[in-house]
Amino acid sequence: MSAEAMQTAAGFVQQLAGDLNKGDLELPMFPDSVVRIQQACQVEEVNIDEVIQIISSDPALAARVLELSNSAAIRGASEISDLRQAVIRMGNKLVQSSVIAFALRQAERNEALTDESRKALKEIWEESVELAARCHVIAKKFTKLNADEALLTGLLSVLGRLYIFLKSQEFGTLDYSELETILADWHPAIAKAIAESWDMSEELVDALESQLDTDPPVRETASLTEVLTAARLILQHSVSGDPLVASEYPLVQRLGIANHDETSVTLDDHEEAIDTIRRGLRG
Repeated sequence: MSAEAMQTAAGFVQQLAGDLNKGDLELPMFPDSVVRIQQACQVEEVNIDEVIQIISSDPALAARVLELSNSAAIRGASEISDLRQAVIRMGNKLVQSSVIAFALRQAERNEALTDESRKALKEIWEESVELAARCHVIAKKFTKLNADEALLTGLLSVLGRLYIFLKSQEFGTLDYSELETILADWHPAIAKAIAESWDMSEELVDALESQLDTDPPVRETASLTEVLTAARLILQHSVSGDPLVASEYPLVQRLGIANHDETSVTLDDHEEAIDTIRRGLRG
């Protein structure tokens, strides 16, 4: 990295630190309706009329919620065309997930971005989908956790990377490829801060903060942190082609995903379920 690039990167890191300290972490390109829905779904008594009103204010978002409610991942006995029925069928967590997926997709398709920037955003979007699908399957098959909340956790896990990328666009001389170290150091803390500002559950926030810990603390029952960590480990090894050895990761043994002597841990037996979730989120 050149001296000029290092100076620019240092300035960028300083801005990230300032944003964190001030709690000023609004996501550029994220519709206000998305944030409002996240917050509306966190109260003890969710007002379904308020949620529907927010969704209805954005026709494209309303169409996406209806589309996901009729997807193979969620579809009931019959197709529905009423937004209220769609929200009821999906439940709060899946509604939250659908609008997050929508916002991520819209950011990736922003025509104001360069081809290189869109490519980087697409990678972030694809990672969120892959993690969400694996989190859902792991939670459903191997734990007693709410699988829909696990799916939401997987989607939200990339918020830190997304924030760093979008903010980096304000630094015209900062190449995205030079952000890898910054991403690794900062994105979990930023994802945590954004989730806290949206009033997400403490367990979900903890999962985002600890998502890079390959051996999270043992608890009495499985946690969202363990599910997200396991999903990330399995995805990373799948992408790299390096076998995931169970004996090296007690986490996958604790969750019951693999036995101690397995030398190539995958979720291949659940690929159909993963693909159903994947296709539903992609639309």
